[in-house]
Amino acid sequence: MALVAALHDWNLPSTSAQGARQYEQLAHALKVAGDYLYPRDVSSSRSAVKPIETPEVTAAFQLALRDGRGSSLYSEFLDAVEARLYLVIRDVQRYIDHLSSTEEQEEAAQVGPVMCEMLERLAVWQRAWGVPLRAFHDPKLISTFTQTFHSLLHSTLSPSFPAYLLSFLSDSLSSLPSHLLDPPPIPQLFQSVPVNYYRVPPPSPHLSRLGIFPRYSGTLSKVAYKEIEKIAREEAERGWDTRRLTRARQRVGDGVANWLSGMFEGNESAQAALRPMFSRFDYYLCKCFFDMRTDELFDIIVDFPDSMAALEDLKECLFKVDQRLELVNKLNAANLKRLLHPGAETKLVLSIYISTIRSLRILDPPGVLLHKVATPIRSHLRERPDTIRCIVAALVEGEELGDENENAGLIRDYNNGDEEVEDCGDPKWDPEPVDAAPEFRSGKAGDIVSTLVSIYQTREVIIKELQVLLATRLLAVKDYDAVKEIRIIELLKLRFGEQALQICDVMLKDMADSKRIDDHVQGDIHSTVHPLVISKMFWPNVPGSSLCLPPKLLKAQQEYESAFHHFKPDKHLRFLQSLGTVHMSLELEDRVVEVEANPIQASIIELFDGQPVLNVEEIKERLQITNNLVKDGLAWWKERGVVREEAEGWRLLEVAEEE
Repeated sequence: MALVAALHDWNLPSTSAQGARQYEQLAHALKVAGDYLYPRDVSSSRSAVKPIETPEVTAAFQLALRDGRGSSLYSEFLDAVEARLYLVIRDVQRYIDHLSSTEEQEEAAQVGPVMCEMLERLAVWQRAWGVPLRAFHDPKLISTFTQTFHSLLHSTLSPSFPAYLLSFLSDSLSSLPSHLLDPPPIPQLFQSVPVNYYRVPPPSPHLSRLGIFPRYSGTLSKVAYKEIEKIAREEAERGWDTRRLTRARQRVGDGVANWLSGMFEGNESAQAALRPMFSRFDYYLCKCFFDMRTDELFDIIVDFPDSMAALEDLKECLFKVDQRLELVNKLNAANLKRLLHPGAETKLVLSIYISTIRSLRILDPPGVLLHKVATPIRSHLRERPDTIRCIVAALVEGEELGDENENAGLIRDYNNGDEEVEDCGDPKWDPEPVDAAPEFRSGKAGDIVSTLVSIYQTREVIIKELQVLLATRLLAVKDYDAVKEIRIIELLKLRFGEQALQICDVMLKDMADSKRIDDHVQGDIHSTVHPLVISKMFWPNVPGSSLCLPPKLLKAQQEYESAFHHFKPDKHLRFLQSLGTVHMSLELEDRVVEVEANPIQASIIELFDGQPVLNVEEIKERLQITNNLVKDGLAWWKERGVVREEAEGWRLLEVAEEE
């Protein structure tokens, strides 16, 4: 029976009419199936009709598949797709040419509609060539065709297609609703940005169907990153008065993130893959903010504390991007260009240095960044001859250090080995940061005053300058009222110690003693002279003068000296003629001029009493002072309209000149 069955199935066309008939049926079926699968030209209206799977086509596919000819039939179809792809490219080229012409005419608004129409046309080609594959009843074959079609299509598209796709996607993102591009601001009390999900349809439903993504994922990311950069720039340019990073994050989340999610709507695997990208978006936003804020960090420091919000944003960005060295390099370059040069006054350099200390301690509390930025500033200040004087003036008179002395402790003198030893046994001890320099010590010079004093490694130079400044201020005090100076010295004792300021205590005692002496002398003679009697050994060197006072001023001094000697027989006064203040009231013909003058200015105008015209040589000879001092004094009176320079000399103006 087996032999009979084998002979029955052995159907050779040459020996069996039934076999020949079967081959004819198979050949016809393959032709019908091949014609049905053949990629048609949809640009022709006759071929644009969707192919209809007739019973004959169905039977032909069944016969071909039963005979094992499905694989060869499908391979021939793919070969035909590759051979006839020129039809697709030729059709698409019309749209590319149209886009090129609109670009030349600067009609950017036409890119979107043309791109949508082109993508729709490509989807028609893909659908027209792929629908007949349903006759195989095998979804894998359709998927394979789709991948092949995408590969062939994108390998032959015009090189300008990515640029037009970029413009198309950019227009799509910029045309989002206003509540996504510029959402209502969240309250400032929220430190984190709430996630708001909105359904954003893609600009064309065929972007995913045609394999645009992930093949052009770089273009998609470029559009997103460009928008993030734009948002960061817009928010950063709005100023430093409030924090801007939170608002920028809100705009990125509501706009860019929802737009990108809409591109892959319905694709769960793609949506899951997007979540790490959103984290990269936040990193890029912080990087953009970091770059902009570090570029203007010098101005932010100058504007401190009004720029506190900008520093808080920068601190958060610095933690995210961790580019500390770039911040240091940018700030050092800005300092070198705008601050550390001979044209900047020492007072300005010192003021910005103080703001730098306060600002960088907000960004980096351990002080590593400050140490790297402060080193060139400190070296520059150390080379300036008037830095000590400016530091002392800031301690005594400056408002920016007004609260520093009240809450800080004693300043250590590092030059005398007074530096604290690091206690590694402390349970709260932490190692130095990894980017710290070898000489960095996180516990050294904690407050601003200590930092300024440590520029010179020893307190002695600062203390000596403090004594000079105090002497200058006390010499300028009127009515022996040194209450403000006493308070300053008491505050400075908290920083430098009682012993360091003993000489200052002597100077303050001289002020109190002078008031007591003057009260006694005034009770005897009612003099217009109110001298400050100093203990010369404890006061800084006061330069003398060769000034010879006019008789009226000299007489007042001599009367006071006689009364003083009567009160203290064992002591004598020696006046420093060039120091002090003279309150004068000049009675002229048409006016009375009241001024506060120094002794040289008062002596010069006194010589005009009874002699309306004097020249420089006469004044110089009678007062025994230099030409420059005479000219400066005359110029001072000229500014007040009291004297006028003429050919024969200087004239006293009894009648004021008209301006």
